[in-house]
Amino acid sequence: MEQKKVAVITGASGGIGSAICERLKADGFTIVAIDRVSPAQQDADFDGVTVDIADTQALAKAAEDIVARHGAIDVWVNNAGFLERREALDISEAEWNRTLAVNLTATFFGAQYAARSMRASGRGGAIVNLSSYAGLKARPNCAAYAAAKAAVAHLTSCLAVEWGQYGIRVNAIAPGYIETAMSAWMHQDPVQRTQLLGRTPLARLGEPMEIADAVSFLVGKDSSYITGHVLSVDGGIVRA
Repeated sequence: MEQKKVAVITGASGGIGSAICERLKADGFTIVAIDRVSPAQQDADFDGVTVDIADTQALAKAAEDIVARHGAIDVWVNNAGFLERREALDISEAEWNRTLAVNLTATFFGAQYAARSMRASGRGGAIVNLSSYAGLKARPNCAAYAAAKAAVAHLTSCLAVEWGQYGIRVNAIAPGYIETAMSAWMHQDPVQRTQLLGRTPLARLGEPMEIADAVSFLVGKDSSYITGHVLSVDGGIVRA
């Protein structure tokens, strides 16, 4: 019997993370869910790992333990994110550092740990990084987050170029406004919500499963010749 492939998802307890876990489990993967909060679900095909990904040493140990338990990593999804909406004049150094630690530094080292396992296994793999519409088009009140997500988009290209020789594909998804806790502020500001949706060609928020479906595509066989790509899943807002 062929062993199931292993997919690791960071930020797994959030709206998008939970949807990615659900979709990839339906695709037949054994799921390893990384988050600061211990997941409620645990079974033979769902392994929860509690770790703060901003602690790169703890993340390295978690990746090592995952390989020891499951044999190899086939898919790694850098989904975890951190956003504090604040004017650029008011961003503290601590907030800047935390934002980059979660959104950029952990993305790089998570990808690195995964790629080492993928290279060692000899069968390659797929890495998906979560960038953002904010990293592709300037928006107010999110300078640190936008800078980190823009860097993630370019980092994705760099890693794709380096790691293609090992059969490792690296792509990114740039979500627009998705119905999650991170977009809860929009419900408190109906005027801005109306303005944002008015600039979105599809005139609605996205659903977490729509991001999960894009992840499923990018780690599956139908995208086997795609690497270094940033896929916008944003209702068209980045082009509007």
